[in-house]
Amino acid sequence: MRIALLTSASLLCLAQASPTLAESAGAPATTDAATEVTVIATRSEKKVDDVPATVSVITAHDMEDRMVTDIKDLVRYEPGVSVRSSPSRFTAAGSNTGRDGNSGFNIRGLEGNRVLIQIDGVRVPDGFAFGGQSVGRGDYVGLDLLKSVEILRGPASALYGSDGVAGAVSYTTKNPSDYLNPDQHFGGQAKLGYSSADDSWSKGLVFAARNDNGWSGMLAYTRRDGHEQETHGKNDAPNITRTKANPQDIESNAVLGKIVYQPSEAHRFRLTLDHLDAVVDTNALSAVAVPPLASTSVLALTAHDTTDRDRVSFDYRYVGTGFIDSAFVVVYGQTSKSSQNAFEDRNTAADRIRINDFDNKVFGGTVELTSRFDTGSVTHNLVYGGDYSKTRQESLRDGTVPPAGEVFPTRAFPNTDYERGGLFIQDEITLADGRLSLYPALRYDSYKLTPKPDALLTSAASGQDGNHVSPKLSALWRLTPDLSVFLNYAEGFKAPSPNEVNNAFANPIANYKSIPNPNLKPETSRSLEGGVRFGGRTWNAGVTAFTSQYKNFIDQIMIGGAFTPANPAIYQYVNYSRAEISGVEAKAAVRLSQTVSFTAAGSLTTGTQTTLGVATSLASIDPAKVVAGLTYRAATGNYGGALSVTHAEKKAAARAGITCTPSCYIPDAFTTLDLTAFWNVTDRATLRAGVFNLTDEKYAWWSDARGLSSTSTVIDAYTQPGINGSVSLSYRF
Repeated sequence: MRIALLTSASLLCLAQASPTLAESAGAPATTDAATEVTVIATRSEKKVDDVPATVSVITAHDMEDRMVTDIKDLVRYEPGVSVRSSPSRFTAAGSNTGRDGNSGFNIRGLEGNRVLIQIDGVRVPDGFAFGGQSVGRGDYVGLDLLKSVEILRGPASALYGSDGVAGAVSYTTKNPSDYLNPDQHFGGQAKLGYSSADDSWSKGLVFAARNDNGWSGMLAYTRRDGHEQETHGKNDAPNITRTKANPQDIESNAVLGKIVYQPSEAHRFRLTLDHLDAVVDTNALSAVAVPPLASTSVLALTAHDTTDRDRVSFDYRYVGTGFIDSAFVVVYGQTSKSSQNAFEDRNTAADRIRINDFDNKVFGGTVELTSRFDTGSVTHNLVYGGDYSKTRQESLRDGTVPPAGEVFPTRAFPNTDYERGGLFIQDEITLADGRLSLYPALRYDSYKLTPKPDALLTSAASGQDGNHVSPKLSALWRLTPDLSVFLNYAEGFKAPSPNEVNNAFANPIANYKSIPNPNLKPETSRSLEGGVRFGGRTWNAGVTAFTSQYKNFIDQIMIGGAFTPANPAIYQYVNYSRAEISGVEAKAAVRLSQTVSFTAAGSLTTGTQTTLGVATSLASIDPAKVVAGLTYRAATGNYGGALSVTHAEKKAAARAGITCTPSCYIPDAFTTLDLTAFWNVTDRATLRAGVFNLTDEKYAWWSDARGLSSTSTVIDAYTQPGINGSVSLSYRF
């Protein structure tokens, strides 16, 4: 009953999207989903309601109005999408809980490297975890530098290749034109913001300019300084009983530079420089032992973690009138480095240091062409092309006092060159006087892993290569101007990673080891979804149902041995698992008057995973969630606000999908209220503010707390902040 009431109140928060940055500062989100434009679904610009897929578009204005500071905030009002970010309660060499920060996106119950993430078409580095190391994928981008974020639910491999098993997320960075009016030669923006949830300050400054000869450019910089995110925990003891967040100092710098030359409407050249660096210093008080102490008991643990990413890309866009209507060519290079360093003070045993590095260097390019032509009364719009990338992936484990039987430095897997290449084609076929659109698509991918010889390896490494064909067939039928239905069949795949193919590790004291598996197959998915969309001039709504099957899931399991010196346990990444996921999603928006609108959305997903013939619920599926909101905007457009409600159900114990002793902690159902507002102080200055969790609800997300025992004494450490606020002031010049 509770969720039904909230669903009726909830088809609303998705409608807080504003059309473009060209609107006046502080313009509130529109409730007309038909104005939102997506590229990710078809590799061409389409209105969201005109694509046979489920896509969310979050614009820069949305992020500003919702006071978004990270990707967890980004999907706060997105049912069916979440971000796992457990509290930082890691140890030096064992637990890696929370070390990955915002780990990445979960789409319809799947997460990690099964979701493709791109920045201007360039892949974000893989996530990686081994021992006390855990590298996430969610903190590689400065959100203030983004023009939009698109989230595609469902397989994306027919257009984008490997990793699009569950869906895809596309970040698009801003251009000089986003800061300049048509008659403006110089402009920019200054911004200052504060959030009490993590006591963070953000500062941003952008300069943009252009001349009358087709040249334009921009330089943007954002800086964020903050601390740990607060919890509802009250225990601030400096030891393992602590439920307050561990103290952290967090800082990041993001820089975006672009030079654009457009000599005519037909040609555009663009150079992009993109940089991000972040430092997280943690005082891991939760790792400190309580008496009685052993020789190896931890007296203090500090960590110094750094993340760096640099990208340079050069692209060319052509718009013509021949057989090739448009062309887009881009070449790029990107380097990223994650270094996680822990310093452990032990009682009488020797102190320990752990240094864990994970590096990626990628070079690649993409060619994309479009051709539009007619065959009788049928219109075709072809999108076709190819892409290639070569990634050098490296890892290193170093430090002092290695585990017995080991010698530092070591590697979890060999340094590996990882090549990907693909060719794709999609035809948008329009017939029946424009009422029916068909989208057949096909992509061929090949991949190759080439490990490098290394004396640090504990096992012989093997190369691997393979190929895969990913089809897609979609249809959109406009029954009336206000009613349409769509059907989408799509397949996805994820090629094995260097770590999965060649993970090798041995612990002779504990009598276990991990061995490579050169015979790993790609993970695959098949998804079928269909939906109905309807609406009028002042309202719209839609319902989507989907079912997906996943095969050859790659998991590391014990395949033999007995933990004895003569017969050590053997672990290996294998293709033993498969999964099935089904669900339903709904959304609606109503413009109640010229100044007031209401939106709501909800999702319900279920699924199972089968390993060696044993079926269990899929733990990574979030419980049902609904969101709703009431938005007000003054007729003058100078001020407005939104009241938003979020409700998450309690996950059924039978669907926890995890084995805990004696049982798993399952967060209670909860409902939170948020209030945001804006005021255009002048034509150029906008003040925004938000108060979140207005009722000071004590709650935890399932995604953050899954795997925690119901008898844990530190459950409160996994809760979200109580009532908290944010404020920002931006000035455009």
